[in-house]
Amino acid sequence: MREASNGQTKQVVPLSTVISSIVRSWVPIIIAGIVVYIVYYLTVHVYNILPHYLGNYEYLVRLALALVIGSLLIYVTSRDINKALYPYDPHTATALKFIFQFLIALAVLIFIVASVVQYSPAAAALSGTVIGLILGLAFQQTLNDVISGLALLISKPFKPGERITFLTWRYGLLRAMYPTEGTPNGFTGTVVDVGLMYTTILLDTGEVAKVPNAVLKDSMVISRTNTVRRMVRVRLDLPTKVPIDDFENTLRELLISDGIKDVKVFAEETWQQLETYQVAIVAYGDLNLSPEELKSIVLKRAIEVRSRLTKMSNG
Repeated sequence: MREASNGQTKQVVPLSTVISSIVRSWVPIIIAGIVVYIVYYLTVHVYNILPHYLGNYEYLVRLALALVIGSLLIYVTSRDINKALYPYDPHTATALKFIFQFLIALAVLIFIVASVVQYSPAAAALSGTVIGLILGLAFQQTLNDVISGLALLISKPFKPGERITFLTWRYGLLRAMYPTEGTPNGFTGTVVDVGLMYTTILLDTGEVAKVPNAVLKDSMVISRTNTVRRMVRVRLDLPTKVPIDDFENTLRELLISDGIKDVKVFAEETWQQLETYQVAIVAYGDLNLSPEELKSIVLKRAIEVRSRLTKMSNG
């Protein structure tokens, strides 16, 4: 399979080749772990080089080795998949990476549980209920994030590389200047990766956010990639001597020449002032303009038109 990028043709690595490369990268890590355990066992139980009482902590050694090996396997797997697949197919790369991470984590957990049971079956049986309750409470949110990540990959509300806004009640409050115009508590950015517990999003502010998968699953997600036009709303005070129709027609002529698609002006509150009234300007522009840029263009032109019509009405 070949894919063009920047005028060049690049060879996409087959999925089978990627998986084979990942499995080969596991071999030295697993062998190193086995060697470390053999050295520990020989020095403690066979040659008595180290104090014999260290043999009582064999299950801790197994636990530490399992965690280290599992972490390394997850790291090299993510690295290889990102390098081989992500530039060409971000969604497949993310899904494959999630599956491998989940399977590795599950294998490590099963190994740890089996080691504890093998070391002390009686203790494991007696404390099983208590440990189960503690782990259930401790890992409830973690399991929720893992399952939510799997749900996100299956339902596909967004894909890596897609620009989205997610709305959630969990993070802070956004206050609006005008009570009638609430600002949704949303965060906008480009999805970089969907991990085992977190989704990485490059926010429009330039910051990288690690959002728990459970938060995204429960959020409203707005796709910005598939948006056909951008809308902004601007408020402005006008003198009562300036007719709203003249203001709207003049403003539309200027903004259309600036590349704005459409403009609408609505009369709003007077704020108990007889000399002025307030209007709301709704403008629609291209996606190549950010909301801030579009709003700035509209506001500058609106102030220009207000000044011009005010002078005409006073003249």
